[in-house]
Amino acid sequence: MKADAPANRTRTPEPAGLHREIPLAPLTTLGVGGPARYFLEAKSVPAARRALAWAESRGLPVFVLGGGSNVVVADRGFQGLVLRTAISGTRSEVSGSEARIEAGAGESWDGLVSRAVEEGWAGIECLSGIPGLVGATPIQNVGAYGQEVAETVEEVEAIDRATGELVRIPADRCGFSYRHSRFKEHPDRHLITRVRFRLRTGGPPALRYEELESAVSGNPTLGEVRKTVLRIRSSKGMVVDPEDPDSRSGGSFFLNPILSPEALARLEESLPEEREPPRYRVEGGFKVPAAWLIEEAGFPRGFRWKGVGLSSKHALALVNRGGATARQVRTLAGRIQERVRERFGVDLEPEPRFVGFDGEEPR
Repeated sequence: MKADAPANRTRTPEPAGLHREIPLAPLTTLGVGGPARYFLEAKSVPAARRALAWAESRGLPVFVLGGGSNVVVADRGFQGLVLRTAISGTRSEVSGSEARIEAGAGESWDGLVSRAVEEGWAGIECLSGIPGLVGATPIQNVGAYGQEVAETVEEVEAIDRATGELVRIPADRCGFSYRHSRFKEHPDRHLITRVRFRLRTGGPPALRYEELESAVSGNPTLGEVRKTVLRIRSSKGMVVDPEDPDSRSGGSFFLNPILSPEALARLEESLPEEREPPRYRVEGGFKVPAAWLIEEAGFPRGFRWKGVGLSSKHALALVNRGGATARQVRTLAGRIQERVRERFGVDLEPEPRFVGFDGEEPR
């Protein structure tokens, strides 16, 4: 009989609201994965602390689940505690040209964006339509259409899982970079409870992305930019919609690789003379769209393999076509990575977090 924890570890009482063998697939946007051995929805900081202490006393691993996007859960599920953050509530303060809004980790991200736009607060309007909860946005340094949350995050409140203390981490200590942060680098160290953003009152919308800029005219308002972003994302199946089978995905599955000038030259040499890869100059080199690499490597939009495939609207999204397994998702992702590497010498890095696989190799 396997014990949950060493005999010398003091056990804490079982927290209220604890459930067993809860299916996780319905709680993710991709819709794959097995059950959580234990599951608890924490609606307050004390509830989250009690759950963490209980898991620690039993030597159980903990996975913090937000809105269920950007995650692939193994078919066998997660043999520990899945803690879903549901801390709600927002408060705001306006001073001169700045508006600060603090939101619980369990608040809807798009709901927060919608409110900011309605209030005339600029800074996150291009991040409209991104699924998930507020607490997840600093982890991935969520970004789209020329904006990322690192520009507006002022402070992150979190439970330090090493000490159990509630800490406040200023933005300059969050380690933000392209789709990265200290929270992503050390996923088991902090549980984010609230995030404070600093926005601009009456500020103009950000128009830094060619596709977005060409889709609006004149001097668009924040609301017009939000509507345009939502329309563009919907056209790519990147807005969760039960009526759109292409939206049954984890969002963008791979990061856009940033290539050095030398790596870009090698990529260009691998192509016929008439072909030229799209690229955007960024800090550290050139960003090349992963979707372009995927299609050029032989995986067109709408590609299908068993129960999984690529969106018919955007090659960057792996989609559950019905009855897909986590193993199939991981296998197709691996084959895409291998083909892109062989064809172009470029490594694609997955965006989602893989949960519960424990070294299991795709087949």
